[in-house]
Parts: sequence; C-alpha cells; structure tokens
Amino acid sequence: MNHKILSVLAAGALLLSGCTAYLKSAVKPGVKNAKVSDGTYEGKAAAYAVDGEMKLRVTFQDNQIVSIETIHAGSTASIYRAIEDKLFPRIIDSQSIHVDNITGATESSIAVKYILQNIINENGGNADEWRIEIPKSTDVVKKEGYDVIVVGLGTSGITSYLSAASNGATVFGMDSAAKIGGNGAMAVGAMAVNPPTQVALNDGTPFVNEEELIQDWLAYTEGDAKEEMIRKYVQESGKTFDWLESNFDFHFGEKMFGFYHSKLWPLWTTYTDKSQTDKDTAYINSINQATALNEKNDYMTELTAQELLKDNDGKVIGVKAVSYDGTTYEIYGKSVILATGGFIGNEEMCQKYTGSVWHTYGMTQCNGAGIQMAQTVGGTLMNPDVGVSTHIAQVSNIIRSDEVSADEKAILTSLLLDTNAVMVDSSGNLFNEKAGKNLSFNAWLAGKEFYTIYSAEEITKMKTSGMSTFNKPTFLTQGGNYEPNTPIPNIESILAIGEKYDNVITAESISELGDKLGIKLAISDVHGKTDGKFYAIKGAAYVYSTSGGLDVDTNFNVLTADHKPIPNVYAVGNDSMGVLFASGKAYVTYGGAAQGYALTSGRLAGYYAAQNTK
Repeated sequence: MNHKILSVLAAGALLLSGCTAYLKSAVKPGVKNAKVSDGTYEGKAAAYAVDGEMKLRVTFQDNQIVSIETIHAGSTASIYRAIEDKLFPRIIDSQSIHVDNITGATESSIAVKYILQNIINENGGNADEWRIEIPKSTDVVKKEGYDVIVVGLGTSGITSYLSAASNGATVFGMDSAAKIGGNGAMAVGAMAVNPPTQVALNDGTPFVNEEELIQDWLAYTEGDAKEEMIRKYVQESGKTFDWLESNFDFHFGEKMFGFYHSKLWPLWTTYTDKSQTDKDTAYINSINQATALNEKNDYMTELTAQELLKDNDGKVIGVKAVSYDGTTYEIYGKSVILATGGFIGNEEMCQKYTGSVWHTYGMTQCNGAGIQMAQTVGGTLMNPDVGVSTHIAQVSNIIRSDEVSADEKAILTSLLLDTNAVMVDSSGNLFNEKAGKNLSFNAWLAGKEFYTIYSAEEITKMKTSGMSTFNKPTFLTQGGNYEPNTPIPNIESILAIGEKYDNVITAESISELGDKLGIKLAISDVHGKTDGKFYAIKGAAYVYSTSGGLDVDTNFNVLTADHKPIPNVYAVGNDSMGVLFASGKAYVTYGGAAQGYALTSGRLAGYYAAQNTK
C-alpha cells in the first residue's frame, strides 16, 4: 500500500494553522455493522498544547476513513509531526482506532483517537467496532558488527552518534520515541564556557574566568559532586559548540547571556540548525550527515531497548530491543552508550530517589531504562536524588479546553503564582520563604504540589480593586492578559471554573481546608483571617527531567560500586548528570547546564567509545 501526506497549505503554516491530510489509496475491510454516514466531519479535543485544542477534519466514504486532516495541531510542532507522519497512516491502513499510541506523542495520540471515536459515534457508527486489534510481529532480526550502539537519541545520544561516527566508528542508534531529539527539542538553549568562536567575536577576551566558575560550582555542591567532572565539563563545553558548528548543521547564537545565577556570567545561548529553523532540523540533518559517513551506520525510531546482551563472561556485547510492531532486534557491537534521558517517566524511581511523582513537561519515555540496564551489569548510582529539572510552575491541572477564556486562565494562574499570598507545600508547611523570588525554579521544593491560599475577604476585595500584580509563568503561558489593579467582577466564577478542574479547593475554615487537601495545615490564619471561607489554588512544578543517575569517570564509562570502569559501557546526559551536582539540591543556575552537559558528554563519550573499539 502506498500512502502520502498531502500538504494543503504552505509548509510554514503546516502545523499551527495549516491543514494536513493523510489520504488512503487502499484499505482493509473490517466487520462493522453500524455504518458511518459518508461525509467530512470536524472534531476537537484537548491535547498537549496549553493554548489551543487539537482540531481535525475526517472524511468517511463507504464506512471507511479515507482522510484525516489537521486544522489545528494542539501540540508542539516537532512532536506533532510524528502524529501526521505515523499515526494517521496507521489508522487508515488498519481502519482501526486501536493502533498503539505514538511514543513521545502519547497525549496527542489519545486526542486523535478521542476525536475519531466521537465522530464515529455521532454519525451513525459504533466506535467499539473500530477497535480492531492490530497483530504484532514475532520476528527476530539480528544486526551485527557495529563498533558503537547508542541507546536513546535525545541531545546526548545524537551527539554521541555524531562523535562516534566522525571518529571512524560504525554506529547504530535507537530511540523509543517516533522522533529524535527527546527533551532537547523543547529546550531553548545550552550552557558553554568560553566557546572559541564567540570569544573571537569578543575581541579574544574570555567571557568567564574558568577557575572562578569552577570554585563557585564546587562551593555550591559542597563536595558532593566530582571535581574532575566539573572541570572536564567547564573545559570542554565551549569546544563542543565549535565542533558541532564546524562539522554538522548546528548554529549557536553569537551572543552569550547570563541566567539566574547572581554572577550573571554569560554562559548560555540558543541554538538551531544553520538555516535557523529549529533544533529538530539541526538534529535530523546532522544525524543524517553522520549516517552517511559509513554505509553500515543506521538508526531507528520506535525501537525500545529492553536489555544489554552479554557473553558467557558477562561482557556487554550488544542490546536487545523491540520495535513498535513487535519485531525483536538483537544489535551487536563493541561499545554501548546509554543516553535514555533519566527516569522522569518512572514513577517508582521518582518516588524512591526524588521523593515524589511529578507533573511532567518532558518526555515520559525517559523511564530509567538506561540506568536500570547499566545496574544489571554492575553499574552504580551517584546522586540520584539531585533536584529535578524544572523552570515551570502552573496550576496542577492545566485547563486546556477552549471553553475557558485565555484571560480567565491567566487570572487563575496569576493568583496561584502570587508569592505575597499565603503559600503552603505538600506537607502543609508555610512555603513562601522557600519559594523566594523565583517560584518557577523553586516550586519543586514543595513536593508534588503546593497551595496558594486566600481568604474570602481577599477575594471580595479583588472584585473591586483587582490584583496588584499580574504573575505569568516562565513557560506554559496560555495567552491571556490582565492589567494590574483592574477590578475582577467575575473572580468568583473564575474560581468556580478552577474548582471544576480540581485546581481550587474551598472550605469554611482552615481546619476543613486541611482536611479537604488531605494534609495538616501548619498555619493558624490567612493574613489575619481565622474564620470564614477560604480558597486554596493547587499548583505544581512541571518537570523536564531528573538530574541524577549513573556514576561515571572522565571517559564517561559507567563505574561499579568499587569505582572500576565497565570498559565498553558509557552513560551520558541525564543518565549520568548526578556527577556534577549535589544530593538533594537543585542543579546549578548558570543557565542551560543540562543541555550543555548533554551536548558535551555525548561528544566526548562518542569519541572515547570509538577509540575503545580500535
């Protein structure tokens, strides 16, 4: 069967306002007694985006889906491409809404199938008849003779692949998602110390005294990080920028910026491909360049690593993985680089090491697989309890429905983020001091959720006097606006909307409020009010990834409990970033440290793995 995606509008408007269709050229008959009337129908559903719902147009003919068109993606553009490229064709090929969700685009997959279900049921059909089981392959495929196998193709995995390939190794890469790039595609920029090209543009003057930076970093981590790894990162990160620009399709901003750290050292900048389109384009073009360096080089998406293959002596000789279609792959090689992105998608590991199961704004296919595989061959952990990576605080249950106006959503969020109000953490303790002036970075200190509490008197005052400030989240804004000190006559209805979505809890006393929240509130009043009605707005940190993982040496070899390197197993990015940080503390705030480490650790591990094979 041959199928194609037809772009109806210009490519530049492809996802946000465009209309992309998958048309069938042939279909398989199904047993469906309830017939869907011929016609073209539209439907919508909340998906991944926070500022607009997914909207689709679906055409049925002779009780068959013949096209699915995107009116509005309702999702991050780079993620949604996999929905159009993979999910639409699979639904039409199978004439089933029981196809597997696209890994890395789960919420968007669910939204597509929800829309189709509703359209079928509303137009004469029965959605249950369209839940046709898709058979899985039982084939086993062996791929042999690789020098380096890269597990995970986010930022660190991609640079591992590029580096190993450019250093003469034959490379195979895999990712469980339907796209490469992982969390890196959503990051804005990366940290690097004195990139030579940028320093040259600065009249040859370094931006930062490297030793001063290293000492500041060591002081912050209080002896809990590895000094040799911090030094290696500081000394090599700038070189990584220039290496990527010189050899692959990367472009880094010519200006370095200071971030949240008090020193405001210019250590951070944005990056894209050379056409300055986006990071996805940089990743795709670059990995294809590296693949072309040797006819054996290859990579696959929707291929999930399950275990490390070992010989009779226990030496790692490859990776066993399973494709989305059920096919098992046994890939054999001399070295394995683990780049699976940490464990934010593993609830058990999150609870065990970070104390909570978090709200996520990251790829939940990053489920600790690489870390766990390394542990099966003797790998040990270092600082798995480093603070999670987050720059976002928002309401606990983000309202994605278009039925609520953007301004109403913005007002509710602003109430949540007002650190002048009374705030308590997940245990009921006063949280204002820990929240500080940077709630976006500090919200995780509250645990899974935090609560901003108002008295009825404060809410009544806002009806006529409004809020003194308009507090917007750093990311995940929903497009609404508010002018400070403007009366909010409908504030009670906004709070009622929040209550409907389980973002607002009301009670007639502080004691009752604690009971409803399921915690003992360690407060006796709310700005002097001890009785009357109280409102708690439930918020959360939205987490990109975990920051701790495997212990590694300066070659990025995974270490055993007795600090011996496993010679041909490496760990990069979030799988080993705990070596840079301290137990129980947030990662450093120089700006883009996680992305910078991903780029640099990948470059270096790829080099060392390639050398190891020689």
